[in-house]
Amino acid sequence: MASRTRALNRSESDLWISITVLSQLFTPTMDQRLRSVDLTLFDFGSLMSLADAPDNALRISEMAERTYSSLPRMSKVVARLEQRGLVRRARCPDDNRATTIELTVAGRKKLAEARRIQVTAAREIVLDRLSSDEIDTVAPILRRLVSSLDPDGPLTE
Repeated sequence: MASRTRALNRSESDLWISITVLSQLFTPTMDQRLRSVDLTLFDFGSLMSLADAPDNALRISEMAERTYSSLPRMSKVVARLEQRGLVRRARCPDDNRATTIELTVAGRKKLAEARRIQVTAAREIVLDRLSSDEIDTVAPILRRLVSSLDPDGPLTE
């Protein structure tokens, strides 16, 4: 016998709708802000994945994994970033048949510009709208939700 799914009550429905709408609004809002430095939110995340990696270099497959992307999408983004001089391909030190993607000096400069925009956006969009107590309450809740979707991800403890 199939189990019955319990309907959402009003509070649960409001929370679910809020999370859904926030997730749909967030990327275009950040894309618009990052446009001033000629990046998208996904470009920024891709550059951040390199900046956070040892030696500022990763294989494309690792970049795709860290940014929750498909390999074909990441390949296209890397090609675009490479054309702009923000990343470069290099031989993988562990496997001569493979290549890694490295963050260039220009990529580090672009990332520094984008980080300033990201910090301002974090304050304007989220942090300045919450009290410190609310931040202390919401942060672990969101971390737990993210970790449930990606147990090996960046927010696991």
